[in-house]
Amino acid sequence: MSREEKRLSLRANQSRSFGKGDSSSNGPSVAQKGYRTFAPGDYMYNFELPLDSHLPETIDVDLGSVKYELEATIERAGAFKANLVGAKEVVLIRAPAEGSLEQVEPIAISRNWEDQLHYDIDISGKSFPLGAQVPIAFKLTPLAKVQCHRIKVMVTENIEYWANNRRVHRMEPVRKIQLFEKRADGPPTSTFPGSTMRVMSGGGIPYDQRAEAARGESVMPLDPSNLLGPLNDGDNGAIGPTEMEFNVQLPTCKDMRDRDRTQRIHFDTTYQNIQVHHWIKVSFSCLRQTMCAPSTNIT
Repeated sequence: MSREEKRLSLRANQSRSFGKGDSSSNGPSVAQKGYRTFAPGDYMYNFELPLDSHLPETIDVDLGSVKYELEATIERAGAFKANLVGAKEVVLIRAPAEGSLEQVEPIAISRNWEDQLHYDIDISGKSFPLGAQVPIAFKLTPLAKVQCHRIKVMVTENIEYWANNRRVHRMEPVRKIQLFEKRADGPPTSTFPGSTMRVMSGGGIPYDQRAEAARGESVMPLDPSNLLGPLNDGDNGAIGPTEMEFNVQLPTCKDMRDRDRTQRIHFDTTYQNIQVHHWIKVSFSCLRQTMCAPSTNIT
């Protein structure tokens, strides 16, 4: 028998849906409906199963989980032949609506650090799926002679649990996972392959190599100890704002499977019993040149 002859059409079979508490065996028995002999082979059935929007997505964290399984039953003719039952886990995801402002509305931060450095940070979006890149633009304007040794981009994960009608609450310790780092004395490093960076202006890049730096090529700066470049007088016009663009790679689902559980990132969820939220954290290590102050993190 050919494969096409084995394939069954849904149009030739009546189907019915049943809810929780119902059983597919409530209808006529196999003997009453008649039976059909299936030759060995693969049989394909197409179907759709709408789900209510209030149902939570698949969740898998340390102290709780939500799992969905698709169960199939084959009723066999004959009094002494047991039915065949199989189940397969189905991963349910929740995707944002098309045109959602969370995908395109930027986050802008503009602050001063102790009258030494003014920094502007723009993140192009408020929501990013796993496996995507997070575009981050920096503009660092020195207000005094200050050194910036490195910039780190991290993601923090916060997981909360509620139980007993939300009367019991527990919060896991905040986890920090470094995604990207750029040091003044070395090339950028990315935890997950795919991150890139460009120096658009400043940064102590020699004038004749600024085009290469703007394309993302590796260029040795004039001052390998300062991401802002040399800030001494008479440095051939190198003093000024430094503008950089990072495309920070988020892990893919495959990256998460291959890593230790403590290094995995779970997507956001707002289920009533389990909630997971994330924040992007940017850290600068800066030092006053005149006062020799200790390194300071700016968030």
